[in-house]
Amino acid sequence: MKASHKKGFVALAILTAVAIGGTFVSGYAWADRGEDHGAGCACSERGGGWKGHDHRVHRLAKALDLSKEQKEQVKAIFRKHHDEIAPLRKEMVSERRELRNLILSDKPDEAALREQAKKIAATAGNLAVRWAKVAQEVRTVLTPEQVQKFRALQEKRDRRIDRMMEQGEERHSNGG
Repeated sequence: MKASHKKGFVALAILTAVAIGGTFVSGYAWADRGEDHGAGCACSERGGGWKGHDHRVHRLAKALDLSKEQKEQVKAIFRKHHDEIAPLRKEMVSERRELRNLILSDKPDEAALREQAKKIAATAGNLAVRWAKVAQEVRTVLTPEQVQKFRALQEKRDRRIDRMMEQGEERHSNGG
């Protein structure tokens, strides 16, 4: 396995564990930082690989002070679950893209929009269950202090998202 993929597994593990404390949307929102925010990051276009997320791995692994053994255990957990999660992530990207297309169509069909939203919700539910299993396994690798650090990182992330939402609402109410 390439070194970048190994680092990517650690990134995925850390990012997932951080995201588990929030809503499912925030749990996969980190993947939507690519060029097309409605469809996921570019890594989803490369078959679910994680190349390009290495900077997050380093920062979070350092913040949690993961040992070499812990990193290997976390990577193993993600390798174990990859084949069941990757197709769901691709499905989510595809379903969200379809919803976007329906929204932007010349004659939006409310029934079609609602049906597509139901498909997305079902896929999100399936992903949430899988990620919860992964997160539970990852937590068994961490010390109680590292779990607390995970939670603190999620709280910090939630506060940042809340601030961004508030700023967007302020801009909207101010006509900007």
